[in-house]
Amino acid sequence: MYGIDFHADDYAASPENSRRILSLLQAGRIDSFSVITNMGCYAECMALLREVWNDLPARPLLSVHLNLIDGYQLSAPEEGRVIRNSWIGLFLRSLVPGKGRKALRAFCSAEIEAQIRAFLDRTSDLTDAQGAPLSLRIDSHVHTHMIPLVFQALMDALDRMDLRGRVRFIRCSTEPLLMFLSTRGIPGTISPVNIAKNLILHLLSHYVRIRLGREGIPTGRIFGLILTGEMDAERVSLLLPKMKKYAREKDAYLEIMSHPGRSLPEEITEEYGPDDVRAFLSEKRDTEYRMLMEMER
Repeated sequence: MYGIDFHADDYAASPENSRRILSLLQAGRIDSFSVITNMGCYAECMALLREVWNDLPARPLLSVHLNLIDGYQLSAPEEGRVIRNSWIGLFLRSLVPGKGRKALRAFCSAEIEAQIRAFLDRTSDLTDAQGAPLSLRIDSHVHTHMIPLVFQALMDALDRMDLRGRVRFIRCSTEPLLMFLSTRGIPGTISPVNIAKNLILHLLSHYVRIRLGREGIPTGRIFGLILTGEMDAERVSLLLPKMKKYAREKDAYLEIMSHPGRSLPEEITEEYGPDDVRAFLSEKRDTEYRMLMEMER
């Protein structure tokens, strides 16, 4: 399933963050984006999207961006709980056998179900370019669904909702590392932390890819993990021809993943975890916004 897709994560993280992604949609600069459903501004941001949907130059693909790191716990809305997790914390807890592991899977499954339902509630009447209902696509904030237990919880939730047959795409967060290391001008600019993320997610991707293959759910590969927050036009232009060749040879769908939205300081509230406070206020997001606006398509 060969294809190249310029993608933006994190719609509905804040109103300003979302307006920036909408400006890219209106300029025809992105093909798809992911929506966080458990932030306090979700309804407001989806109203902004609905206002412009019919006037967009092209109907984008939408994914639900599952968030088990922060935001409000939609599976317990009456209690107003805020989720406080980290990727490594979820991963380590998922390895501990016993009741705690079962409880974690149950929590993740219930929360995933609540977030998917929130997504469907606000998108069920939107249509694609052919006038058909939107396909259900799934990815996650900081790639938590790549943790085997969380992936299992996702499948549990889809089974309860009888939605496995409706899912048309689940992201498999794997990226070819050697391509970056062998491109002149790239290796010395890569963060060691991002290299570690690449290797860990690539290892976990084997389990996810096998499960998706069994279920007949399409997936693909990503381009943007190694350069998270630093997807500038110069480096993306250097790498894109190689990525296109790689996608053609593998007959793979390729998401060029970016984070072009940026929040205002006054939009940061209790629902943001410490990592997201830094990420959503980072000037690096301006770099990725400019890349999408400037890239030759």
